[in-house]
Amino acid sequence: MIDHRMTHRFLLAEIASGEDFHSGKPNQTLQTLLLIGFVTRQPGPDHTYAHLALTEAGHRYLAGLWH
Repeated sequence: MIDHRMTHRFLLAEIASGEDFHSGKPNQTLQTLLLIGFVTRQPGPDHTYAHLALTEAGHRYLAGLWH
């Protein structure tokens, strides 16, 4: 069984680090986090990739996943 809490924590922590870039179609977990407003996409200068960033709600959700 998939532990969504662990999956979300890992993905959100990676995005929060500022090192995550995404090109192509996002996976289902990332799509969900984008749709509910925890993650936002910021297009790169040449529009071939997107830099992902946490929204304020995403930061609160990530903080709650550690407890």
